[in-house]
Amino acid sequence: MKFIRPGRHAEWFILALGPAIAVGFALLSVLPTPSSAQNTATATTSVAAASAPELQCTSTPVRKNVPPLASDPLKGQIDPFEGQLDGPSLSAGLLSIDIATRESILHSGLPCQESATPNGQQPIGLENLQRGFDFYSWRTFIALNSPADGTTPIEKAKPDTPTLWEDMRSFKQLLDVMLPPDQVAASWPTDRPGMEAERKRLMPPACQAVIDAHKEMSGWMVVKMIEESFNEPFKTGPLIDQDGRYAIFDILMNGRMFDYIKNNHLNTKAGQIDNASLMVDFPVGLNSTPKTPNSDIGAFMLKVSWKILSDKEIADKNFHMVKALVLTPPIPNGARECLPETLGLIGFHAVHKTGSRPQWIWTSFEHVKNVPDIDEVNNLKPSDTFNFYKVHCSACTVNATPPTPWDPDPALKLKFRRDDSFKSQIVRETPLTPAAKNMNAIFHSMLANSVWKNYMLISTQWPSNFPCTQAHLKGTPNPNPDFTKPGTDFTKQPDMTCSPAPTFMANSTLETYSQGDTPLASSSCIACHGNAVSYQRGASNLPSGKLNQSDFTFILEKAQ
Repeated sequence: MKFIRPGRHAEWFILALGPAIAVGFALLSVLPTPSSAQNTATATTSVAAASAPELQCTSTPVRKNVPPLASDPLKGQIDPFEGQLDGPSLSAGLLSIDIATRESILHSGLPCQESATPNGQQPIGLENLQRGFDFYSWRTFIALNSPADGTTPIEKAKPDTPTLWEDMRSFKQLLDVMLPPDQVAASWPTDRPGMEAERKRLMPPACQAVIDAHKEMSGWMVVKMIEESFNEPFKTGPLIDQDGRYAIFDILMNGRMFDYIKNNHLNTKAGQIDNASLMVDFPVGLNSTPKTPNSDIGAFMLKVSWKILSDKEIADKNFHMVKALVLTPPIPNGARECLPETLGLIGFHAVHKTGSRPQWIWTSFEHVKNVPDIDEVNNLKPSDTFNFYKVHCSACTVNATPPTPWDPDPALKLKFRRDDSFKSQIVRETPLTPAAKNMNAIFHSMLANSVWKNYMLISTQWPSNFPCTQAHLKGTPNPNPDFTKPGTDFTKQPDMTCSPAPTFMANSTLETYSQGDTPLASSSCIACHGNAVSYQRGASNLPSGKLNQSDFTFILEKAQ
């Protein structure tokens, strides 16, 4: 491992040599340089356009007694845990965090931008960077899942306490944005009565009928299912729990992302085609600095997975739970049903575009009882239970896609087979790293009296090649302080993904059938989403700097 220190901005570049490739890793500068803000079209249209509610974020230090800059270039944003996290066990002190430190972390709020450095307590720079990103991920998960009322601390939240991300002011479901072209375009009012009116306008008739008959369900979450709500990426098949029922997936976006889509007419196929010259470049999250005093959350996406809970699971209270009206997927010449269900959270992707990571930061959490790691299988006890694995089932094929047909049978109400002849038998093919397990153990100790102790960080994937992530500056000779001039290098060549770290990452409920470490086949969030396109016309033309892309999101492909 070789460290190279340039002369300005205290940036560090780490050169990590692997068996086949050399990848550059780097510290975010003390004052991180944002990626390009929006192109000219965005800058001019967003001024007069109405804005959706903005998800609040913070640049406030986690640690209050900040040491001098030389020893803490991140000015209080680095984690306060003493000692290395990559060993087989943790010191007792790290599992008994003092009250002041615990509260400063759990109540620190949603980070506007990541803070990471190769300098720290781990022996290798890359491990320190990963530690910084994983700490950012846990802070993000806690902030988004804190109670929506803004007063109840997360450590006192009940399993069914509504979370911040579930509130109408925070995120909007994808299918409430990409509406049919003959329907009035989606809006996102900033006032609660306006939000309620928009919710009612978009309420499916089948669900409205249920609400009319059961007024107590009027405030329940509504999940509108399409094929992507039960069929995993690349149409690899559904995930079936040990009760024989479908796992359900949903995608959401924050207000900054909604505004960019709507103001640039990207919410319909026709709008995308008409706006073919637009270089899609979503807004970025920024910490406040002397040059950019106003912090900004930037674009933020969520993808969540749910399990339909049994009566016993509801009583046991081991899941974060929501009462929901689930609209079954469309079927030819058939009516859709709206099913009242209690859903348990089993998977959580949080995806955040920041000024220093324009390929976005990809955070993945899941329930601790989803599946075992592949290296744990032989040591399991008969009493061990999992959501998607049956212990000592010799007749079960591991990580097999279900038999076809995959579409839900309306008569079975989201049960996969009438005879329960198939249930998924899933293992995690890439076990968690010791550092991730230890980071989880620390946070679980702080959340010991909360349902959130039942959720764990799988990993955080981030674009690791710092010079590559800043390649957009090549088009801007003198970057302006507010970053409003276009300057993105949209081809991001020769490596559009900027060397994701870790190379592969999969959530057992969201990328079930693409786990592993096979190049071009196994799950890598950044590499996969680098292939996303829109309905904008025109092929890629690298010499001209034109790349037909949709800024690492498949959301635009759902336009109608």
